[in-house]
Amino acid sequence: MLLDTATDITALRDVEAVLQAIVRRTRALLGTDMAYLSFTDLDRGETEIRQSAGVATLAYRTLRQPLGTGVLGQVGRGLAPYQTSDYLSDPTLTHVPEIDEIVRAEGVRAIMGVPLTVGGRVLGALVVAERSPRVFSPDEITVVDSLGRHAAVALDNSMRFEAMSRLVEDLVTQQRRSAEELSVITRVLELDERLMDAVMGMPDVRRVLEIGSGVLACELWLQDPDGAPIAATTEDPADPHAGSVPIAVVPVAAAGEPLGRIVAGRGLDAPETALLERVAVHAALALLFARAEEDADLRLQSEAIDDLLERPDVSRERLERLLQRWGLQPGEPLRTLVIDAPEADRRRRMQAVRALGLRSVMMATHHDHVCMVTPEARWEEPLRALFASRGWTLRVGIGGPVEDLRKLGDAHRRAQLALGSLVALGREGVLDGAELGLLGALLDLARRGELPVSLTAAIDPLRAYDRMRDTDLVRTASVYLESDGSVARVADVLHLHRNTVRQRLERIGALLGPGWDVSPRRLETHLALRVLEAQDQAS
Repeated sequence: MLLDTATDITALRDVEAVLQAIVRRTRALLGTDMAYLSFTDLDRGETEIRQSAGVATLAYRTLRQPLGTGVLGQVGRGLAPYQTSDYLSDPTLTHVPEIDEIVRAEGVRAIMGVPLTVGGRVLGALVVAERSPRVFSPDEITVVDSLGRHAAVALDNSMRFEAMSRLVEDLVTQQRRSAEELSVITRVLELDERLMDAVMGMPDVRRVLEIGSGVLACELWLQDPDGAPIAATTEDPADPHAGSVPIAVVPVAAAGEPLGRIVAGRGLDAPETALLERVAVHAALALLFARAEEDADLRLQSEAIDDLLERPDVSRERLERLLQRWGLQPGEPLRTLVIDAPEADRRRRMQAVRALGLRSVMMATHHDHVCMVTPEARWEEPLRALFASRGWTLRVGIGGPVEDLRKLGDAHRRAQLALGSLVALGREGVLDGAELGLLGALLDLARRGELPVSLTAAIDPLRAYDRMRDTDLVRTASVYLESDGSVARVADVLHLHRNTVRQRLERIGALLGPGWDVSPRRLETHLALRVLEAQDQAS
């Protein structure tokens, strides 16, 4: 029976099956209450029960015994068989109180075990136990020891076989992973070649997206850092973020500068994400090429606008050639729009305005604003809609239309005055320079800090009197001059008695001196009051 047992155990390849077969056959051969097998960890200095048969309690089935203690710890060192007829009362053993409690709970009395060794290497121990006192005979010990020797060899072979199987699985997995990585690299290289051809031939970012879309089999959107659309492979205006279908997003950047992001219309796995990242790299390259071309075009447009607006010595023929370069025809009415835009954001705003598709636009940064020259009459509504959609403040001064190119500079100056008035008054919207008179020029000077103090000094006595006495002489004087000197009209506007108005006018005359309300001082006083009123409304 021992030979049959050894043969059966040796034929097994699964480690756990070998362990279970060993403990069951050992228990059956000796007819004991239980049998168990432990693995020894010399580094940790303990041996742990791995498989058992006949053990009732979980604590005993998972017991860890320090080497050198108890029967299991003695045998687990690999020196020799060991037994005790009554474990708990055996004074020759080194007891561990916690383990004694586990043994007592299991009801174990007699224990005998043999070491499992192969080539001098300790694997563990094979142990049998009884719930009553018993002395195992030398023949019984020999049987268990012989079984243990065969079991150790079978166990060692099974462990080696299992390790070899894991190694083979790892090699297969690594080979499969290498094949997948090679496939990804090949796809990336092929995609890179197609993308590079697209970028170098014609730096069209939409073409880059179309190539990526074809490889990934999904729609792609390119958005700027604020999420506004730049290009897409679909005409569907729907936001790809709006649906419940998973999407993939990768950033587009160059030299640490964020240029935007590419959104894929579906979720991507790791290899597909690697491909989308390559698309993002070439999209960034296409955007940089486009920016370089745009910069060159902007420089030309800036020089052309300077010639049109500020250089009266430039020949008419040259001016007409400049206009025709950007689709403007000589003789057609032209408008100049002076658009307020923060310096750091001017490029993006000009790009957005160009994307509106207005007819024949010449546009560039000009001094502290963006200047646009166009014959388009229906520009205001799309411009308002664009600025509203982006959350930008719209302030535009208008000059023109003019047909004579020589008058374009004057139209631009009027547009500048209109924009200056909007800024000075803290207002938004569109203002035509034709609607401004001398007041607009004064407001623009005030905005730029160039308004001479002497121009408003005439009404300083009124302002000082109002602050000291909490009166309203400045307002009274302004309404009086606006009403062409009508006391009745002032009384109606300010809800005052006419005698009160006359008393105020006498006080104003005393403060400003005689002749304040007649020419030539009337104009000076009136303009000073208008500038003050506009500034007060803006503050």
